[in-house]
Formats: sequence, structure tokens, C-alpha cells
Amino acid sequence: MANVWNEIPLADYEGHMALPSVGQATLLSGELGRLAAKFQPDSIAVLGVAGGNGLERPELKPVKRVVALDINSKYLDVCAGRHAKRFKSFVPVAHDLNCGAPKFKPVDLIFAALILEYVRWPEVIQMLPSLLTAHGILAFVLQLPSRRAPAISPSPYIRLERLRAGFSFVSSHELGARLSQVGFTRREARKVNLISGKSFCVGVYEVRS
Repeated sequence: MANVWNEIPLADYEGHMALPSVGQATLLSGELGRLAAKFQPDSIAVLGVAGGNGLERPELKPVKRVVALDINSKYLDVCAGRHAKRFKSFVPVAHDLNCGAPKFKPVDLIFAALILEYVRWPEVIQMLPSLLTAHGILAFVLQLPSRRAPAISPSPYIRLERLRAGFSFVSSHELGARLSQVGFTRREARKVNLISGKSFCVGVYEVRS
């Protein structure tokens, strides 16, 4: 999938996500803003940041350090141009999560939205506790299977169809069980339904002391 993501222009990804019939850009932005307001982290890491995926939210103004991680370095260049000056420390990290743990100082909150479906997630979650501070928060957004909507929503941005081959649904129950095994306690779990017919699971977990 590394090569496929590097072939998708950011304008295509963001245009697709922002379509009213898709609505996922608003979902991700809103969730990151809500989490920042609720937990008030000094530092955050956004996995699969693309061009920002919520870094523009006013609730993030108190955040001092942002780690922006993505497999596509061109996405990171755009993201840094948009958002780096808003934070005291902005750390872009070009990294494929299937290639092991990224290197950055632990953060208070990790936001992993619609990325676990594209990686070997059992391996990825093993590395997450070491990337979080004591009592750090992991928040994820998972797409749920739907009889009404395909995994990749139809749109004029046909290049996103290339992502279909690397997409796999992740069971929120299995993910939760694995997170418990590696040292997390669930703080929140809820379902979000969009007008597209798609549903998403939002999970929030805290590192156990």
C-alpha cells in the first residue's frame, strides 16, 4: 500500500473526504477537536495526518507539540505549510507503520483515524504504549461494515479506487481485546452514523499505570 498512497494526490484525497455524500472530513476534524477539548493534551500525534485531518480546529490552540505522521512525504509538506506555525513544536514524520515503530518522543494523545484498516494493526498496536506518556490517550476511528455502502465510497476521484485492495475492516471488539492485552483501559466507545450510509466506531483508550 505504500506505493498506492504515494500515487494519490492530496487534492483527490481531501476532495473525496469533503464530499457531502462522504462526510468523513467533517467527522475526523470534529473528533480531533472534541478529544483535544476533553483531554487537553500538551502533545498529540496524528497518524495518517494527510493535509491536517483536524489540526485546524480551534480546540487545538493550547497544544504545544504536534507529531504529524504520514506515509506520503508530499502530504506532510502541505500539512507543515498549513499548520506548523500554529504550534510551538511541529514534527513531521514520514513513516510506514508496517515497517515498525516510528521515532518520536511520547505524546499525551494519539489520534488514529481510518488508518488501522490499511496497516497490520495487531503489530501497530503493540508499539503504541511506548509512544504515549503515562496515562496517555489513544483514540481511533474505525469504519464499520455496511450493507448500504461500499468500503470506498463512489466519487469523481476515481484514483481512490486503487486503495480498495489494501483495505480491510477491523473488528472493534477484537481491537479492544488486543488493546487491553497491551496495557490499555477503555474510556469511551460509541457509534457514529453518516448520511452516506456508513457507520464508524470511535474508541478512546487510556494507558494503564
